[in-house]
Amino acid sequence: MKISRRLSLFLLLAALTLCAPATFAQKAPRTPEDFYNRGLERHAKGDLDGALADYDEAARRDPKMHDAFNNRANVRMAKGDMAGAIADYTQAIAINPRDFMGYYNRGVARLNNAEYDAAVADFDTAVKMNAGVSMIYNNRGYAKQLKGDLEGALADYNKALEITPQHVLALYNRGSLRQTKGELDAALADFNSAIEINPQFAGSYNNRGVLRRERGDVRGALADFTKAVELAPEEADGYFNRGTTYQTLGETDKALADFDRAIALNPQSSEAYVQRGVSRQAKKDSAGALADFDRAVELNAADALAYVNRGLLRIERGEADAALKDFTQAIAINPGIATAYANRGVLRLQKGQDSLAEQDIAEAIRLDPALKASLEKYLEEMKKRHAKALR
Repeated sequence: MKISRRLSLFLLLAALTLCAPATFAQKAPRTPEDFYNRGLERHAKGDLDGALADYDEAARRDPKMHDAFNNRANVRMAKGDMAGAIADYTQAIAINPRDFMGYYNRGVARLNNAEYDAAVADFDTAVKMNAGVSMIYNNRGYAKQLKGDLEGALADYNKALEITPQHVLALYNRGSLRQTKGELDAALADFNSAIEINPQFAGSYNNRGVLRRERGDVRGALADFTKAVELAPEEADGYFNRGTTYQTLGETDKALADFDRAIALNPQSSEAYVQRGVSRQAKKDSAGALADFDRAVELNAADALAYVNRGLLRIERGEADAALKDFTQAIAINPGIATAYANRGVLRLQKGQDSLAEQDIAEAIRLDPALKASLEKYLEEMKKRHAKALR
């Protein structure tokens, strides 16, 4: 069984705001400033719809009111309307092109909208206008990381930390990047520093837990995931990672409880369904496991592990043809999964397809030489068949 690994990269979602000190109106608003100020009050109280309506009216009455567009964009981003936020930040920039925060905020919105090149361009402009804000470098680094520019991302995280050595998010993101690159000692140092500075940030515990598990410290990983769950009980990743750790420890009931919670929090996670299916299979709940693997495939038809695990279950259920199709699909998605070739090879051998079986088993051993010992008996069976055919 391959345990899925999940890293939580963090981006500051809240935009910097340009809010002039406000004197809130106590009577019915009449001027653009009145509506704007009431919008600020509603915004501060968490009444996003009310704030949006007031910023709308302020902007309608005064199309040159920079702060109305900027704060309306902040509300739209908070509501998940990235396209609307980008449009408003663009208007704010047109009104006041010398304000670096307009570019920064639009960069954040573009980053959340998966417009990575445009986000980097906005952060570049913001840096040119104000090179002393560490968060700009942090978020530009994040955008570069998502673009695959790992060295550029690392340079930006380093710059953010040069400006603000106690910058928890930059430490966290740099640690996650180093973890991805396999620089585990450096990653661990970053997560440890982030936790020392802010012991209430769940993400640092989550990713340190993944790292500890990779290094064989399963109990240390379990402690970190438990802390992450304690600090962020509404975040699915902590439950998912703790669940896979309980699987490693053979504590299947606890794993199932965590996967149940992870799915409740994020019902679109194919990984969580796959791992719950694995746990259900371990509990001999064949029907439940199959339902989970089926759901994983529905959610993500490119999840190769869903097909591999469903194929293994179908072998148990005596559904050889269906299992063969699952392993073939897994290989089509990811030709690097040795267990898919190994199991397809064994099934083909059982069906008398010796030549195809030999190719699959050879590829499985090439990808993972540790499988050779377990596949030896099948190789011997093929040799005996070939020898018998030559008599």
